[in-house]
Amino acid sequence: MTRMTFHRVGSTVALVAALVLAAPSAGRAGGTGFTDEDINASDGPAFFGFVREVGGPGIADAKVTAEVKDRGALVTRTDIMGVYKIPGFGQDVNPDDVTISCAKDGYKEANVQRQPHAAGDTKDPIEVECYLQKQ
Repeated sequence: MTRMTFHRVGSTVALVAALVLAAPSAGRAGGTGFTDEDINASDGPAFFGFVREVGGPGIADAKVTAEVKDRGALVTRTDIMGVYKIPGFGQDVNPDDVTISCAKDGYKEANVQRQPHAAGDTKDPIEVECYLQKQ
């Protein structure tokens, strides 16, 4: 009986520890964040943000395109909360040469707001919010 109680206590402690460790990331866009592994996977900055309806909630399964000037594009989709995350590009890609756009059937792009970042900063993720309006 003591062994079973000890096992339950251990499971409870593990669950509480997991929740405590997850809590700091909940403050970021949609509770998603970049791990050190995500940030260090490339030499360039990553991009993240929300796709939202103008004056409304996040939009699930919206297409987010990160176009790199004269190089091509990377496409991803938002999660159920409208959150997206794009891993960093190479060090040779200037973050200012990356354009974020979003789309979803039945909507048109209304506005894209890029949060400022320090010149020469190649590590910190860049937040870009995209707003769609119903057609």
